[in-house]
Amino acid sequence: MARKLVLLTYNLKPGTDLAEYEDYTRNVDYRAFRQNPRIQDYANFVISRNVRGEEWFKHFDLMYVDDHDAYHADGKLHYGDPVILNHAAEWRDRWAKDDASGWRGQVNISYADEIWG
Repeated sequence: MARKLVLLTYNLKPGTDLAEYEDYTRNVDYRAFRQNPRIQDYANFVISRNVRGEEWFKHFDLMYVDDHDAYHADGKLHYGDPVILNHAAEWRDRWAKDDASGWRGQVNISYADEIWG
């Protein structure tokens, strides 16, 4: 059966300690997303090297879900799951904005269908 993928692409605020972010990912981020039974698999990646060309983002998450329409949940992302929505708001405050400089990170979300065969 073809899988449904949610791709999140983003950058962290300038000056972020990557070791601190990786620890946060392991201990907080994974727990928040993986507690939802409709999320079949969730993993967080950082680009370590560009080999040909360069993406606009350095970080991305791959999330396999059971249904894209349900994932959007009446205009709310993450199935409207309050645990994930609260976590996402806290994540944005901590990692995707810098009040001192006014920097705001962009998080893109794309849905993809596996070409299965």
